[in-house]
Amino acid sequence: MDQKKVNFTVAMLFILLLIVVFIDRIVHFNGPAKAAVIYRPFNDGLMMSHVYREGMFLTWPWNKVYRFNTREQFIDKRLDIVVKNGVTVNVRINYRFAPIQDSLPIIFRKYGLRYDSVFVEPEIVYAIREVISSLNPEEIYTLKIDSITTSSFSLAKNRLKEGNIRVTDIYLLDIKLPPKVVNAIESKLQEEQLNQQYAFKQEVAKKDRDIKIIEAAAIKKACDTISSGLTPEYLQFKQIEAFLKLSESPNSKTIIMPQNAKTPFILNAN
Repeated sequence: MDQKKVNFTVAMLFILLLIVVFIDRIVHFNGPAKAAVIYRPFNDGLMMSHVYREGMFLTWPWNKVYRFNTREQFIDKRLDIVVKNGVTVNVRINYRFAPIQDSLPIIFRKYGLRYDSVFVEPEIVYAIREVISSLNPEEIYTLKIDSITTSSFSLAKNRLKEGNIRVTDIYLLDIKLPPKVVNAIESKLQEEQLNQQYAFKQEVAKKDRDIKIIEAAAIKKACDTISSGLTPEYLQFKQIEAFLKLSESPNSKTIIMPQNAKTPFILNAN
């Protein structure tokens, strides 16, 4: 009986020793914004059906635990991109992304723990290069950064979604063209602006000329109309009317009618 107690005690001490030795491989804690996947070498390998989220969980000591940061991550970097005409532009970008937690086993199997550098960054860079490299330097100079950002974000979002990554923002903060290229573009734009101003002035001058031609035609027509109505008889009638009104005036006047003249004139005696 005593031997049984001794054997039991030894067995318990041995189990306790194993627990103490392997406690950190049996009991696991996920901190805030942490999640884990389990690799089971003696079962079916990577556990695809479950993700261990924040808090404590238990596993066999021979299983291996791989932890992920599930917080939204922020990356800021610069890229050199060759655009049309062989010009190299320097672009500063930043972006935010996070893994889809339920898909962590798939992400781990495809890309590993460094999925950000293996998958996310190349896809972001590809999307931005795909959009910017299709433009020529003048288009990059004149387009708003927002329109380039929107196109890049749409392309990157669709590609990362296929890899179970959620991208929340992509920003193009700065696009730098070589100084010589900028000077050439500004000179060209200035010349185009001057040409547009000259064309506008020509258009205004043409409209002014057309207006004056129309006004002159109207005046000529009016004069022709008036002239056609001013017959000698009509003018003589108007003279008689004027003389009659003058004769009614209290002031003394002398009306002289030259011989063979149709138009008399008046002398004021005062």
